[in-house]
Amino acid sequence: MNDHASRLSALRKRMKSMRVDGVIIPQGDAWQSEHGEACDDLFGYICGLDASAGYVVVTQDEAVVLIDGRYTLTAKEQVDMSLFSIDYYTSIKPEEWAILHLKPGQVLGYDSWLHTKAEAKRMQKACNAAGLILQSTDTNPVGDIWNDRPAPMEQTAISMPLDFAGQSVDEKIKTVCQVIESQCQADSAIISAPDSIAWMLNLRTVEDPRAPGIKGFAIVECASPRVTVFTDVDCAAFDHSQCELFEVDFLPLEELQMAIHHFENVEQTVFVSDQAPDWFTDHLNAPASEVLTGPDPVALLKACKNEVEQDGIRQAHKRDARAMMAVMQWIKTTQHLTEQQVADRLNEERSIQNLFRGISFYPIVGWNANGAKIHGNPTDTVIEGNGFLLIDSGGQYDDGTTDITRTLAIGHPTDEMKEKYTLVLKGHIALASAIFPAGTTGAQLDALARKPLWDAGLDYAHGTGHGVGHFLNVHEGPAGISPRVNEPLHVGMLLSNEPGYYREGAFGIRLENLMLVQKYKGKDEPRNETGRDLLCFETVSFVPFEADCIIEDMLSDKEKAWLYAYNQACQI
Repeated sequence: MNDHASRLSALRKRMKSMRVDGVIIPQGDAWQSEHGEACDDLFGYICGLDASAGYVVVTQDEAVVLIDGRYTLTAKEQVDMSLFSIDYYTSIKPEEWAILHLKPGQVLGYDSWLHTKAEAKRMQKACNAAGLILQSTDTNPVGDIWNDRPAPMEQTAISMPLDFAGQSVDEKIKTVCQVIESQCQADSAIISAPDSIAWMLNLRTVEDPRAPGIKGFAIVECASPRVTVFTDVDCAAFDHSQCELFEVDFLPLEELQMAIHHFENVEQTVFVSDQAPDWFTDHLNAPASEVLTGPDPVALLKACKNEVEQDGIRQAHKRDARAMMAVMQWIKTTQHLTEQQVADRLNEERSIQNLFRGISFYPIVGWNANGAKIHGNPTDTVIEGNGFLLIDSGGQYDDGTTDITRTLAIGHPTDEMKEKYTLVLKGHIALASAIFPAGTTGAQLDALARKPLWDAGLDYAHGTGHGVGHFLNVHEGPAGISPRVNEPLHVGMLLSNEPGYYREGAFGIRLENLMLVQKYKGKDEPRNETGRDLLCFETVSFVPFEADCIIEDMLSDKEKAWLYAYNQACQI
């Protein structure tokens, strides 16, 4: 019996002892981290899939791995199909799968630390309708059987100076409290997102540069005024000189439960981020407290970069572009490289740039068929012959986070490959050059990037763009450019622009730049009759596209003009 078979067997025995008939195991931790620690990868431990999102649902007779379209090919390679079926959580939610495979009256278990209140509420509604009993487990059954589970990482925070942060801690907490009191209609708030806590307190961790936030829980008491952070991160470097109006204290994470017990007995209205664990729902229930939930009050503030942050982002991307172009030149002049060697060289070139802290995510390097794996890992595959090399990578710098994808021509790609490349580029240009009224959402803009592909009967199985943090998470909410994201775009938001095309077993194309949302001040501004400000995008990535892959006859005059202007901007 292989490891995953024995683990699945042990899990089912543990489920019996806990008297649950099914369990839901999400990919993630108590902080909904995209890049969680090894000790928190319960999902991967059970099913073997290396993914940033997904669920495993296990009953006594069946088990499924629920993924999204990014992991279609990777799941086929990494998951034992004799043990697990594969489906998509975008089509069937984990509780819906469980309902189909359990009987009324049976118990579906979940760990309230790993699910948000919104998820738990949705699951409860579905289970009630189907006659299932949804039950929060006292311990996590996968954690119970993981005998050689790694220890948590020891982390130390560094302080972000005003030269990079642009706002003091006092200014940020004051603004957060204004949102808590006026928009959330509350006296206090519990903030759980590590990047929100890090941004608010001008702190970052550097042990894992992909996740520079502060893992913990912050209680913001506006009237006191006080912020108490429960975390095991060493925050001794906190700059108290940036915080004179508010008292900021750091306590061990283990003291959270006792603190919540006292906190709930204060007569007040408490706002809990809807990204916080469902655990808080069960433990903030004293009559003295009224509990409200909703979007993280820090998220939108953090997403709209101030002028200092924006300038840092531009400078970080210029340095990052030099590293990227050096690697591209090296690839073009070196034979018999492997995907992994390219990934290693990317890190080497970035590491010599000023203010570099590490990678913002593990690089994706895919030669031909491997490039069709939207989120595939680099391998020892040799890059030789004719085709496309897809490179998606990024870095963390003290003044910004980068994320860029280029598809390089090696040898002589076919005319069809060039045609597909040009279609993806047309979609990229359409989004990059968009002018739109304030209040427009990412869902509305998403179609601009897809239309050239749609016209050719093509599409891609991922969003067109995601928010990006400032020396924080490379994937940041609340905005994005996707059919599923209805958050309006605001000035200062940093978003990716990354349409693509993927042919399984053949090749993949993705062309990604990052863009800042700005107020439009073009020559045609007087024609605005919308009654709203017009917005546009400022592209801040500075790496040219592959001229040999572009079929110019497929480009309009406006597209050619945009491409020429962009190539000029890349001469840094």
